[in-house]
Amino acid sequence: PKGGRVEPLLAFPGGALVDFAVSQSEVMMSTRLAGTATRFLPFNQGNGGGAGNPPNPFGFATYYLWQEVWQRDSWLEILGRYLIGQRNDKKQLTGVIFPRYHQLDATRKLVADVLANAGDPGARQRYLVQHSAGSGKTNSIAWTAHFLADLHTAAHEKVFDSVLVVSDRTVLDDQLQEAIFDFQRTTGVVATITDEHGSKSAQLSQALKDGKKIIVCTIQTFPFALKAVQELAATEGKRFAVIADEAHSSQTGEAAAKLKQVLSADELDALQDGGEIDTEALLAAQMSAKAAQDKGLTYIAFTATPKQKTLELFGTPDADGLPQPFHVYSMRQAIEEGFILDVLKNYTTYQLAFRLAHDGRDYDEQQVEKSEAQKEIMQWVRL
Repeated sequence: PKGGRVEPLLAFPGGALVDFAVSQSEVMMSTRLAGTATRFLPFNQGNGGGAGNPPNPFGFATYYLWQEVWQRDSWLEILGRYLIGQRNDKKQLTGVIFPRYHQLDATRKLVADVLANAGDPGARQRYLVQHSAGSGKTNSIAWTAHFLADLHTAAHEKVFDSVLVVSDRTVLDDQLQEAIFDFQRTTGVVATITDEHGSKSAQLSQALKDGKKIIVCTIQTFPFALKAVQELAATEGKRFAVIADEAHSSQTGEAAAKLKQVLSADELDALQDGGEIDTEALLAAQMSAKAAQDKGLTYIAFTATPKQKTLELFGTPDADGLPQPFHVYSMRQAIEEGFILDVLKNYTTYQLAFRLAHDGRDYDEQQVEKSEAQKEIMQWVRL
């Protein structure tokens, strides 16, 4: 409240705090009070694809904070399973990670839906989580992997033998490994497939054989990984969850050669023209007619801007039978909440860029040699 003192809702040793500022229509959350420098983050449901909360005809639009978040069982789950301390090099507590509303909502709904279908050993599930850049996707994936790895049915049977997390960004791969380890707090729970420990295929086989709860691998290892879990699911009746991060990365040389066996002719042409191979394209390519009959495999794709093929493969049919994302945190909401910039406000057209680079002279349309044009285009892209 303006002019008043905000008391911390929850305090931790080392000064890390969790506090909420609530009005009739908005909820803000902070993990550290610092006087006038306190940074409050939006903790809202979203409204029509944008920021805020939808109107509530029966009362305040912020009712969900009491009914969904602060409800006793919910609050205990957040404290016990979501809240993670951030520490410095000296292992001193410097802050705390608290889930934003869409992270809490998405992970809970995913777990509930997977568990509801866990009674059928032949059930195959696919989920598309459309979360924008700026949504905290790394932590969302880590929470999802953590919860699915520990998921048990009412009969105390483990739902998944292992959870496979796929990313094509080395940096994100490291972040995922660190984040998942923080959530698990147990050494040996997470296996990361890297170049540092010999053959990736051998590492993956050993991790699956050892029954590692969570296995983090890169996109280069994914074709072998998917084949391995498909075979184990078919021959030994094991169940796996495959969580794919959307990350994009240009693939060249040996890495690209390994991927060509699962790419379509159009995707190969795109690769030759300097295009990119990403997790979406590779996952879609692997979803052949044979893969479509997979038993015991649950796929969860995280992406900010799903391609049509991805939407068709992983989307949930609506009332009209059209595929829709299972959960959405939109780019518009991320922009309006201040987590990312609206790039459409500041962009330069190709024509204007050409004129700026050539003293105001317009370009003349003409046919040129394809290879030379590709070189020029790629130089411009890199620039």
